[in-house]
Amino acid sequence: MAPGTPCYTRGSEAGRVRVSLAGVRRRYGEREVLKGVDWQIHDGERWALVGPNGSGKTTLLKILAGREDHDEGEVARARDLRIATVPQDDLAAVTLSARQYLLKAFSDVLSRERELQALHDRMAEGDASQETLDAAAHLQEWLHHHGGYTYETDLERTLLGLGFSLEDADRPCRSFSGGEQMRLKLGRALLDPANLLLLDEPGNHLDDRQRAWLGDFLQTSPRAFVVVSHDPEILEGAVDHVALLSDGRLYTFRGDFASFEVQFEEMQKTRERAYEQQQAFIERTQEFIRRYKAGQRSKQARGRQKVLSRLERVEAPLRGPQGFRLDLRFEEIPGEDVLAVENLALDVGGRTVRAPKLLLKRGQKVALVGPNGSGKTTLIRALVGDAGVSAGSIRWGTNVRLAHYDQHQQRLPLGSTLFEAVGGLLQTLNRELILTYLGAFGFGGSRAEQGVGSLSGGEKARLHLLAVLLAKANVLFLDEPTNHLDQTAKEILRDALLRYKGTLVLVSHEEDFLTSITGHTWAVGPQTIRSAAGYAPELAEPEEAQEQAGSPAKSTPRPAERKSAGLSKNERFRLERRLKETESRMAALHAERAEMEKRFMDPDAVFAEDWHALNRRFEALKSEIASAEEEWLDVTTKLEQG
Repeated sequence: MAPGTPCYTRGSEAGRVRVSLAGVRRRYGEREVLKGVDWQIHDGERWALVGPNGSGKTTLLKILAGREDHDEGEVARARDLRIATVPQDDLAAVTLSARQYLLKAFSDVLSRERELQALHDRMAEGDASQETLDAAAHLQEWLHHHGGYTYETDLERTLLGLGFSLEDADRPCRSFSGGEQMRLKLGRALLDPANLLLLDEPGNHLDDRQRAWLGDFLQTSPRAFVVVSHDPEILEGAVDHVALLSDGRLYTFRGDFASFEVQFEEMQKTRERAYEQQQAFIERTQEFIRRYKAGQRSKQARGRQKVLSRLERVEAPLRGPQGFRLDLRFEEIPGEDVLAVENLALDVGGRTVRAPKLLLKRGQKVALVGPNGSGKTTLIRALVGDAGVSAGSIRWGTNVRLAHYDQHQQRLPLGSTLFEAVGGLLQTLNRELILTYLGAFGFGGSRAEQGVGSLSGGEKARLHLLAVLLAKANVLFLDEPTNHLDQTAKEILRDALLRYKGTLVLVSHEEDFLTSITGHTWAVGPQTIRSAAGYAPELAEPEEAQEQAGSPAKSTPRPAERKSAGLSKNERFRLERRLKETESRMAALHAERAEMEKRFMDPDAVFAEDWHALNRRFEALKSEIASAEEEWLDVTTKLEQG
């Protein structure tokens, strides 16, 4: 079977159809997000839904869940279909304990349990009728098959897997941080005994260990699920089908995620050959029409025009933005000491975390690290003035222009279009420039005229990140900026932050992203926030744990210079994937350089080319090749040393 074609299993190979989409279309104004999507999801099938930022993945999930209407086509769901999604609850004011909140996933089980207890009470009072005995036996059988005797164990296993302790189960939901509340809501969805699970970027608030646990959970889950994720570590080994959504069309592939990548490359090559051949035919035909439309062969020219008008166009290969670089500029230079913190005390989930001294120097790039829920976001919000402190002083230096990205608090002009919002930030009316920036962050094509207020939560977070990056700030605080970015956008952001001349404090659960950019560490531990040169995440561990491990609280010079005991499975996986991406980028850049060199040597090109633009691109290309080769060498060295 050719890749990129429907591959639904039938008959004995698959269970019954749970959801079926036929010719589904969805529009927002003039923009058509879904262009005739056909898809069937059977019992037990494990799907990854992938695609570029802004391609419509969240919209498609909402249609599957019945939370959003479609404009054309048919959506059929099995009568007994039960769908689980991450709840939209705001837990900031919820007084229920974490255990009570998670138990809501077992509402049917708890209801049957109460019925059974009522029957047992009647039997204890002397009711020995056959009807009562049969009803009790029936309920016991139902509970046996629906987790009635294992749900407490499942709940505790999920709490531990998502990074909580068993003691946390009795804490009220409102006492947890924003990231912890998101993990509680994810746990509620995972525990729901639905026969179809829909997850949209479930790894956003998880660390490496929690993402590995989630991948294992999905791998052993017997039910059907669809997961939207940019994180191959979650998808690898957990899925047996992949659906790619691009330009409104859905392409389906059978096999695991590694198999999908191979099939996708094959599909790309096939489409590229067909596209190039058709474009050559179109160009020859158009040239014939231009040459003979008014001469003796005008009849033939009109005939060829009809052929072109009826020609079914081959779609171009799927590509991301090529050669785009995001420049983070600022005008004012701050003083040498950007920020000084002394004797700071923060309330984090009922415990006090102290920072005896933190100093942020001009031009430093700091990794803010610590376990989920340790207080990283609380610290940032206190430093930027969005939250209070229990004690201590925070002093900002002179000429500081600060921009803060917090994915939970997006300050956006909801009444503007995307084009107006980004144009205002760039302070330009250059349409091509504005569209380029929008396209790089997943808002390409006609989406420029879409209203900001109509964006999904993830889309608003992406636009908010772009707004922060374009704010001409000389100090950036970025809290998990990669959560809603695809791989292309992540690399654009990585490159921009590497070249940024300002001061940066960065939180990210992607260690390779973090270590490739930063050179200093602020580590949030259970009681103390400490700083060090180099990358020193071990400083976030309890001091007694460091002493037991024989690792004194001191930093390492640079991540690349650390003497490692060996790469973890997750670290090696990320590095190998990054190596593959770097090699692909190097091959594309070298191919472009070879093509440009041919154009330089073509005498006829003197009259056809914009030589100034060509030279500028050639110089930029040499710089990009050097940067890619340096990155390749760095990744190769890390893999060899690991």
